[in-house]
Amino acid sequence: MGVAGLFLAALFGAAMSMLASDLNCLAVIVVEDFYGYFCPARTDRQRLRVGKLSVVASGALAIVVALRLAGSHGSALALYYTVTAIVAGGLAGLFLLAFLVRRAGRTAAIAGVVANLVFTAWATLTMHGGKTIDMGTWNYSWHQDTIGAVGNVLLFAVGYGVSLIAPVKVENGPTLWDWLTIRKQRFEKGIGEA
Repeated sequence: MGVAGLFLAALFGAAMSMLASDLNCLAVIVVEDFYGYFCPARTDRQRLRVGKLSVVASGALAIVVALRLAGSHGSALALYYTVTAIVAGGLAGLFLLAFLVRRAGRTAAIAGVVANLVFTAWATLTMHGGKTIDMGTWNYSWHQDTIGAVGNVLLFAVGYGVSLIAPVKVENGPTLWDWLTIRKQRFEKGIGEA
């Protein structure tokens, strides 16, 4: 019996630790990325208050979602995977856009992310013949494993297209082409000295 109690205590401790770090992360994002951007002249006390309020709001929202999922007949894990697929689907395309396209800036990245979100939401919700949302002939007809790959390609393509329209001049960015140029210069410098 003692081992079972220790096991449950370890599970609850791990869950509380993960939840605390997630809520802290949300509070930092709200305070630094939003509140600090829109209200830069605020004091540390005001920032702390907003951080605490964001933790309370996030916790309350998590409780509401958990209660809603507890009453649903579907699998909470399947819903989590669906939402995660929609929201985090284009990370590889975003990294490739930043790494390969020197003139891609914030506008290109946001346009690509929005295009990927719209596509992934549509494809995820209409796949399997419209099991979740039936749009008839407009349902996503390819296999569900292709959604991520198509979303990444779409993000890269839209981001690249927008970078042609609204380029950002970057002198020395961390792209593949900059790395190859620096490597070539170092190689030539090493040969010239030898």
